[in-house]
Amino acid sequence: MATQIAQRITDAQERITMLRDQLNEHIASYDDSNVTDDQLAIANELNDRIEMAEKSHETLVKAEQRLAQSTDIIVRGSEQPMTLRNARPFAVAAQKVEPKDYVFRGLAIKVLAHCDEAKRPAVEILKERYGEDDATKAVFDVVNKSVSAPADTVTSGWASQLVTTAFGEFFQALMPNSMYPALAAKGGSFTFGRNGTVTLPTRSATPTISGSFIAQGAPIPVKQGAFTSVSLTPKKMGVISTFTREISLHSTPDIEAMIREAIVEDTAVAIDTVLIDTNAATTTRPAGLLNGISTQTPAGTTFANMVTDLKNLVGALITGTKGNVRAPVWLMQPGDKLAIALMSNANGEFPFKAELAQGTLLGYPVITSTTMTADTIVLLDAADFITATGDVPNFSVSDQAVLHMEDTSPLAISTTTTAVAAPVRSLWQTDSIGIRMIMDINWAMRRTGVVALLTSPTWN
Repeated sequence: MATQIAQRITDAQERITMLRDQLNEHIASYDDSNVTDDQLAIANELNDRIEMAEKSHETLVKAEQRLAQSTDIIVRGSEQPMTLRNARPFAVAAQKVEPKDYVFRGLAIKVLAHCDEAKRPAVEILKERYGEDDATKAVFDVVNKSVSAPADTVTSGWASQLVTTAFGEFFQALMPNSMYPALAAKGGSFTFGRNGTVTLPTRSATPTISGSFIAQGAPIPVKQGAFTSVSLTPKKMGVISTFTREISLHSTPDIEAMIREAIVEDTAVAIDTVLIDTNAATTTRPAGLLNGISTQTPAGTTFANMVTDLKNLVGALITGTKGNVRAPVWLMQPGDKLAIALMSNANGEFPFKAELAQGTLLGYPVITSTTMTADTIVLLDAADFITATGDVPNFSVSDQAVLHMEDTSPLAISTTTTAVAAPVRSLWQTDSIGIRMIMDINWAMRRTGVVALLTSPTWN
């Protein structure tokens, strides 16, 4: 049954591709300025057929996911116990599996295989835990860079699209407590793919090509703008999360949630720490958003002073962008957001409390992170924030490593003769497991003058 549905999904995807090609060829065959009713009718018919084919494809994928849900039930009373697949309590709906969940499934399988006392192959554990679920196999094969699972993740069928979607959602789910995905969503997000560099054109602030008023019959000024480019090359970002072997073995029903929580928390800290610092770009890391940014001078301790500080930040951004502000956002620590909300005016009112409860300040969205330095308020144009990531993160599991347990500035365990790192933890000695994630990531601001900064205000 699973094979039949998988084939139907592949056929449906090919049918969608064929219809899209037909629509593209049809639209290319006529001139938009002289289109006929018959040509429009054919285009509408093809659009309708594509929509129906996509709905059919979506239904088949959901059906396969539902049928793939399995719970092992051991039936005793016979000489050989029998395992029943695809069984769950009566009237209990199958859990919906999002594409990103398949990534965490793949990691869970990898951890369980590493901890398995019998040293069974990971594919055997995959089948034991998730049954004959082709979607899990497809993403698992990419996560583990193996050929043990069906090699259908690169074919022109549903599996390749699933893998792309799964990792796309995974990068966003990875950092729900981070400022990075919120900024990336408002700016430009790209992937390196097989490219070593992503280069994006951008306008120089000067010279301008603004229009001019001229007298009748007078020559029109000819102006030439200047363009430059911003290049992003892959920067390797790595993070390690650890937990004891007992947790991995005795938390089997929730091991995916455990792995998700560990990677999410550690990755959010790792990325935001670099994102919001003042360091310049190097060959190993991107520049912090506050690199080279001068802070505004705090106005004072009162509510009116706070309003002045906020106005100065807005004014600095408008000046820096020459009035071309597109997607301004505030960055601050939750405590600073609370301080602004609880500032009262001379009448004892809290003018910003209600607005901040809705997630905005002066009409601009507010993004908070606990990694942000306290008493630091940033206003930037997120439309100029561009980011690029690799297509697939790399995961490794180990119980043999020795780690410097430092989340900000880890050191080498030792030099030639002297230990320099502390505290140090041996995973083997403490019977622990470490998961290491490495992925390519880089970011930059397309223009200068798009970040305004206030540090150490005295009103909070």
